[in-house]
Amino acid sequence: MRDQHAPTRPVEWGAALRVALGAAALALAFVLLLRGVGPVPTWFYVFAWYPTLVILDGLASLLDGTPSLFARPTLALSLFLWSPIVWLVFEAANFRLQNWYYVLLPSHGFERWAGIVVSFATVVPAIVLAERVLAAAGVFRAGRGPRIVVRPGDLRGAVALGVAMGALALAWPRLFFPLVWGAAFLLAEPVVYAGLPEASLIRDVERGQWGRIGRLMLGGLGIGVLWEAFNYPAESGWIYTVPWLEELKLFEMPPYGFVGFLVFALEAWAMYAALAALRVAVPVVGDAAVRGRRTLGAGLLAAVFVAVVLLGMERYTISSVTARGYGDGVVADLARLRGMGARHAGVLVWLGIADRCALSRAESESLGAAMRANTGRERPTAAEVRVWIRAAKRSCPVAVEAVRR
Repeated sequence: MRDQHAPTRPVEWGAALRVALGAAALALAFVLLLRGVGPVPTWFYVFAWYPTLVILDGLASLLDGTPSLFARPTLALSLFLWSPIVWLVFEAANFRLQNWYYVLLPSHGFERWAGIVVSFATVVPAIVLAERVLAAAGVFRAGRGPRIVVRPGDLRGAVALGVAMGALALAWPRLFFPLVWGAAFLLAEPVVYAGLPEASLIRDVERGQWGRIGRLMLGGLGIGVLWEAFNYPAESGWIYTVPWLEELKLFEMPPYGFVGFLVFALEAWAMYAALAALRVAVPVVGDAAVRGRRTLGAGLLAAVFVAVVLLGMERYTISSVTARGYGDGVVADLARLRGMGARHAGVLVWLGIADRCALSRAESESLGAAMRANTGRERPTAAEVRVWIRAAKRSCPVAVEAVRR
């Protein structure tokens, strides 16, 4: 009798090679980052995340012998193309929430936009692959739990609750901003429930099968830690200004913020599955056929959405861009402080803030207002100025000595 496991041997060798190559590429990215070899410090997130996806894919195949995700090129392409759309929904919400902003992105507009899209293309594949690795490892394999009866009215209630949560977050962002992380799930899941039941997490709950939900949440937490770890040492990246705990952070994220990654993983899964249920994306599970004309129309709308949100990011969430040749002057020193950038540093010097110690003594609200009045722009926000002042207090010798005393 033929060994039923024999066919998996080539897959295992191929998987081992993918893991090795991915690990080598990731290690090389760290080496180039530490040595300051461009463009790696600027786009370290990209150089780190694509090898990580290869590693995750290879690990899943090593664990259970299943083929690579990339062996289904249409699925892989669909995941990478729709992933930016999924994340840009939250970027658009952040125009109002102002929970994070970006610093020291490339000054050339095309490179900046292309890099943003390529970066965001990793988000949904990371969530999918993390769940796949955990499933291959047998995590929550049984995953049995209570069965919850879901009635049609419950789905309508979920949509209404999702709308209410999103509205509250946008209307009073400082108080209700966490509700964004959950609203999209409640809006997307009823679409999945109706059109692609194999991927529906609500269907899982109906059947008492909680394993996939648990794996997505656990994988989301792990992926979130990697997101923050890869962002922290990079030259270009994001800085959080989440209310309540601006000063207490792990990497760049307030500790309580990591809870959001558990919910976001469910949202990312549901939002992509909703696109598959609408027949415009290739499903991760299930056999919903993509419809060409509908996909083309959705793709055109998505391209417009991407352009609009990127323009919005230029105005609301991209704080600074790189500028070569800073030199060693006052502006150059301030420009390097927490990604302030040369433009903001120049305004500070114009206002009489000549060095980090002078900045450490400033008051954020009044300084921010003066800077905005000077430039006629909406940046910097008071939260950004608070970030700079805290950094100045940590780096000004006089301020540091006063804190020690």
